[in-house]
Amino acid sequence: MDSLRVPGSTHISPKRVIAALGIRAKDLSAISNPHGKATIRNPHGSAKLQLALRNLVRILSAAKANHENAEQMLYWFMNYPIPQFYYRTPFELYADARTEELLSLLSIGAHQQAAGEVVGTRRG
Repeated sequence: MDSLRVPGSTHISPKRVIAALGIRAKDLSAISNPHGKATIRNPHGSAKLQLALRNLVRILSAAKANHENAEQMLYWFMNYPIPQFYYRTPFELYADARTEELLSLLSIGAHQQAAGEVVGTRRG
């Protein structure tokens, strides 16, 4: 997550997020401000963009626990169809500002994974 930060700043870099996710700048702008024109020319973006980027970092941080490396985590985020959400991807849910629902799903998955590890330990 630190690789997404603007060096020497507390801001998240829109350009680094675009590069990491492999999306276009206008797609990131549309996510952060779907009813207006947001610009990424400012190195930190607008306040709405920074809020959207913080939500993205929250999701990716939670997803990190379920994946072996960043590449797998980003693939999951961009492409994995989630049955509970009519097979929409995490990216689509993020774009629809459904951060809390996605975080709840990740939390449940992490708890189930941890419970499975504890059960597996007891059996072994």
